[in-house]
Amino acid sequence: MALTRRNFLVGAASAAGIAAAGLDARAETNGASASAQHAEYATLLDIEKCIGCGQCVEGCRERNGSRYPEVKKPLPVMFPPGTKDEDWSGKRDVDDRLTPYNWLYIESVAVQKDGAPLELHIPRRCLHCTNPPCANLCPWGAASRQPETGTVSIDSQTCLGGAKCRTVCPWHIPQRQSGVGLYLDLMPRFAGNGIMYKCDRCADSFTHGQLPACVEVCPQQVQTIGPRDEILAQARKLAQERGAYLYGVTENGGTNTFYLSPVPFSELAAQAKPGPGKPTFAPVADSMAQAGNLTRMLMTAPLVGVAGALVSAARQGQGPNHTQARPQGALHDPKTEAALSGGLLKKLWVTVALLLGFTGMMQLPVASRYGIAKVPGLTWTGDFYTTLNVHYILAALLLALGLYWLTLQVRGRLRGRLAYWGKVRLAVLGVVVLSGMARVAKNLPSITFSPGMTTFIDLVHLGFAVLLGVLCLWLWVTGRGAWREDG
Repeated sequence: MALTRRNFLVGAASAAGIAAAGLDARAETNGASASAQHAEYATLLDIEKCIGCGQCVEGCRERNGSRYPEVKKPLPVMFPPGTKDEDWSGKRDVDDRLTPYNWLYIESVAVQKDGAPLELHIPRRCLHCTNPPCANLCPWGAASRQPETGTVSIDSQTCLGGAKCRTVCPWHIPQRQSGVGLYLDLMPRFAGNGIMYKCDRCADSFTHGQLPACVEVCPQQVQTIGPRDEILAQARKLAQERGAYLYGVTENGGTNTFYLSPVPFSELAAQAKPGPGKPTFAPVADSMAQAGNLTRMLMTAPLVGVAGALVSAARQGQGPNHTQARPQGALHDPKTEAALSGGLLKKLWVTVALLLGFTGMMQLPVASRYGIAKVPGLTWTGDFYTTLNVHYILAALLLALGLYWLTLQVRGRLRGRLAYWGKVRLAVLGVVVLSGMARVAKNLPSITFSPGMTTFIDLVHLGFAVLLGVLCLWLWVTGRGAWREDG
């Protein structure tokens, strides 16, 4: 059931209080309980009702004006030369697109309905995806989704303005303002470029029991907000009764914003002029659809490595030249021993580890900025989804190789043992693997970490990966081996 201001006060205060206590949120409407766990809120926008008065835009600005960026000038000179900053501080009045100072705008489109001209006015803002790529792929956890409300927000205290969230968003919603934020205190010339801003459904006001400003001030009641299941049921019912069309139900795997239109959205997409700060109404596939498959691949990789080692050991023990009992810790086939102890397996491991480190770094917004994506053969590094998939595949291969080697070592199939520095490297690698697995789990729609936990996991993963690389380089330069052969 839709929420009135009075009902929203009850539901929002309850959700905020219970969420703070770490319990499941409950929302109540019209005095009755809508006590579904994690009652995500969704909004239905009946665009045929909108008259384009712009009160929602003004209401949004008034409610959130204190959160708009205050720029420190002059802006840092960015490196490398040609890196552009984005400064909207002198264009705060722009209201025909999304900007860091305008989180909602009205798009007007002229179409035909039953042969008659029809002008539609459409409030455009963040759709708050149910499995948002901006939150899943943000390298610092600055973008996050609140499971209690379904709201996707960006923390201005931790955002560095790399704009990866905008790149991976199918509608390119977040907008950047340079000259503000944490990056100014770190390496303002070389990394970061400000803070990303977008609609968060007036999250600050929500904790005090207020409706989002755009919903509250609309004179035509264009928007209806309530528990997602109820709003979705209402949207489908209205669409069926009117012969209307819905957008946002399945787009990008599902969102918490549903548009109801009297004409197909393909017509709206054809008439509108998408561009920077102007999202499209074109069909959008689920950008995180591969997350589940890639996670299953990673979970299976260690089992594949163990199985491969067992099969390899069994074949060596059953060959025609291996009828005699093997001495403990020795392999009879010199070629196999060389491959396992320091030849092929080692080279493959090093190659995969180096590529894994490279694709991991490409998860940061550096490939385009530093021209890596322009290098022939490396253009794929400019696509975050491609680098993510390659990174996952390499991680699965590394896990399989690691468990393959470990199984052979445990079964006494390798001659030799880990030296001290080999054990150190293995321990550091273990932290990288565990933090990486936690990061992978976050990409699943059913798992959500707090922004602080996400930031912690990301920093641990990146920090220990860098430590592992530095350690390996130092050991190589100083000639300290990780493996000690038995005499």
